[in-house]
Amino acid sequence: MSRCRICTANDEAELVEQMAEAMWLTQESSTLDDEWRPWAHAGPYWQRVMREFAAASLKVLRRDFTA
Repeated sequence: MSRCRICTANDEAELVEQMAEAMWLTQESSTLDDEWRPWAHAGPYWQRVMREFAAASLKVLRRDFTA
């Protein structure tokens, strides 16, 4: 059985970064053209926005959805 990454993460900044990238990639299917930019090319603004969203999501998950 694998352990929960949210509960066992030693590097919170890295976890937030990985979550932000994963969240960014979930939006790929909603774009109308085929020119979706990968995370590395999302640009500073969108990377910051997604990191903030990921950090807030992590806070909620830890507070309300873990044992």
